[in-house]
Amino acid sequence: MGGVARNGLDLTGKHALVTGGGTGLGRQMAEALAEAGARVTICGRREEPLKTAAASLAAAGRDVRWAVTDVTRDADRRKLFAEVKDVDILVNNAALGERKPWLTVTTDEWRAIMTLNLEAPFALSQLFVPPMVERKWGRLINISSIYGLVVGDPALYGDWGVDLASYVASKHGLIGLTKHLAVTLGGTGVTVNALCPGMFPNTEQNASNSDRLAPGLAARTPVKRVGNDTDLRAAIVYLASPGSSFYSGQSLVVDGGWTIW
Repeated sequence: MGGVARNGLDLTGKHALVTGGGTGLGRQMAEALAEAGARVTICGRREEPLKTAAASLAAAGRDVRWAVTDVTRDADRRKLFAEVKDVDILVNNAALGERKPWLTVTTDEWRAIMTLNLEAPFALSQLFVPPMVERKWGRLINISSIYGLVVGDPALYGDWGVDLASYVASKHGLIGLTKHLAVTLGGTGVTVNALCPGMFPNTEQNASNSDRLAPGLAARTPVKRVGNDTDLRAAIVYLASPGSSFYSGQSLVVDGGWTIW
């Protein structure tokens, strides 16, 4: 597969690290990067999903490795870096959100979400980006959310609720970090962007409520459907690709038009 023939979208010879890559949107993006030719490492806290995802990709002839890693722990991050330091594409995807009335959120609960969603991407970038700068090529991709740009409408969620103060704040913060690092790394050959998915209710985290939520979310989305298992693939490949070298500091929104009205 030639880079020119593929409009700069060929990832052959590149190594991508996807945090939280064993399930949900992380797995979808890891698969897309592997299909575009990249060697892929996925990491997460649980071994079984990582093994399952890696086995599926390997069966399809993809080059994939996995590592059990808690990205909120400095020791785990450093161990990961020691094992897979030749990373060209870092996808900071691992994240959680907690639905809870904001007045009852404790400091420890707030910090736990911030540590995973915002501090970990920053700390991983500190480890993995300097070698990219030395090689004069790299892609740092932070997975934010449309709720890093807007906030949720409670009317759409019913008794499930959308009081996600720490999640919304962390995802807004991640976009701010993306812009800052894009400026700081400008001219080094490393680009920094955020990918902001819209409504993808059919993930592991939302499994118990997806059937109830999906119709209302689809009706509110201009294209009249929610996200599926292929909708992020082209976006992540573009952001990771040589062809995106003039795209930096931006938030690529894949939401079926949700944020336009």
